[in-house]
Amino acid sequence: MDQAQLRILSSCLRFPENLIVTDVSPTATRLEVHLACQGLVAACPLCQQCSERVHSSYLRTVADVPCGARHVILSLTVRKFVCSTSTCPRKIFTERLPELVETYARKTIRLVSALQAIGLAAGGETGTRLAEKVAIQTKPSTLLCHVMALPLPDTPKVRVLGVDDWSWKKGRRYGTVLVDLERRKIIDVLPDRKASTLAGWLREHSEVEVISRDRGTDYAAAAREAAPQAIQIADRFHLVRNLAEVLQLLLARIRGDIRRTGTAALVEHLEDEEPTPTRTLPDPTTWKQEPPAQMVRKYQARQQEQEDRFQQIQELRAAGMKQTDIAGRVGMAERTVRKWLKAEAPPSHRRPTRRSGFDPYAAYVLSRWREGIYEDQQIFEEIRAQGFKGSLRVVGRFLQTLREKRCPLTDLPPPTPAEQFSANAAAWLFIREYTDLTEEEQKTLQAIREASERAETAYGLVQAFLTMVRKRQGERLDAWLEQVENSHIQELQRFAQGILRDKEPVAAGLTQVYSNGPVEAQVQKLKVIKRQMFGRAKLPLLKQRLLHTL
Repeated sequence: MDQAQLRILSSCLRFPENLIVTDVSPTATRLEVHLACQGLVAACPLCQQCSERVHSSYLRTVADVPCGARHVILSLTVRKFVCSTSTCPRKIFTERLPELVETYARKTIRLVSALQAIGLAAGGETGTRLAEKVAIQTKPSTLLCHVMALPLPDTPKVRVLGVDDWSWKKGRRYGTVLVDLERRKIIDVLPDRKASTLAGWLREHSEVEVISRDRGTDYAAAAREAAPQAIQIADRFHLVRNLAEVLQLLLARIRGDIRRTGTAALVEHLEDEEPTPTRTLPDPTTWKQEPPAQMVRKYQARQQEQEDRFQQIQELRAAGMKQTDIAGRVGMAERTVRKWLKAEAPPSHRRPTRRSGFDPYAAYVLSRWREGIYEDQQIFEEIRAQGFKGSLRVVGRFLQTLREKRCPLTDLPPPTPAEQFSANAAAWLFIREYTDLTEEEQKTLQAIREASERAETAYGLVQAFLTMVRKRQGERLDAWLEQVENSHIQELQRFAQGILRDKEPVAAGLTQVYSNGPVEAQVQKLKVIKRQMFGRAKLPLLKQRLLHTL
């Protein structure tokens, strides 16, 4: 190959102008290119003085990006120069090729960039297989080392910040993702969701003017402490989600009322119901603590719904209807209908009894209760002296089952306006816009509203709140809260109480244009990348792939 052809090859392979191709050795899978520097002088890396005095030369082997599905190896003839500056501590230096390869590197800059792009997009194992398809030889560990070598980008000035949590392991370990809502890009990832961690980040970014967050108290406390100048915005999506949750409880509670098309019988039943007799002392071996009120409400709502469905199935069976027809009428599987009829009762979903650290002290506590000792603190101190390792809260939950004047939990009747109705499905009929419902869904919704006065009242309040959400009419919030207070619907009143505890951010969320929608999208992106790494990568690698995302 003559010199003209070698120059053309050098231009095609886009080598720096000071390098010339001296020879080419191609094989079926490999292309070895011999290069030499044609510069007359080189600058000392310490004193920056140019020298023309060549001391010696050596051969340097560097991997380059593939060409025509062949691995490219560069054989560089690199010269050593003698530094002409008498005061320079480096007497001999090697000429540098900053446009092609870094000092001491075994890969060219463009090959490293390609490996970093593959690693950011596909990770270690998958990236290695992808690199092999494009004729780049590498290992997963090498690929990830190149990714980790990338410097973290500088965090830009953030005016509108979105904050949300994400789970390393759901229910156990969480992190925090921070998103610039104006640029719609992740700017940082924090290792946990503690208020102190977010507060530390906010102190370093005093330029934040708006913080969009969920309803969590930790993020609210961090914003109040470290960014008092910022306007907090409660995310509208979480507001609607919280509203849907309380709406499901409400519809579950009035299911029987709706299905029987009227509330008179239910009201009379509740008024004529005999008071709950005083509970006797439990047996020490089977004594259980009182579960949280929220879990009791959810369980009772679900259980009452199941019992009402079972009663409905029995009525249809007594009328001579086949099991297949019953299943289609009530919207259940035929196998479930057959199982319920055979058992002569709906299934019970009570959680299994677990042993407690309180069990060895149960007999002693019952004896003290018979002696007239009713104070939680006193009993707790006595059994702690005997070796009890639990907390005062645990003792209080056990003693709660003994209190004679404790108000019994109200039996919540479950929901359904029609035979194929469930609380979860009906809640979203209330949430969605009426014009977006199908004709069948509109009929079902109308039947629910006509069957129960409370359902009709709740529907009006829910739609009024959603109008504020959709049209951002936060100035109507005070009037809506007053209407809820006058409605005497307990579930909506609890929802309103939660709003009052976080009123200013909620009002801002119903007024401002910003929301956590872009943050939720970035959380989904984070989950995709985390699952590509099979959940085994640590936070530094995850942060690299998120902040340098392609």
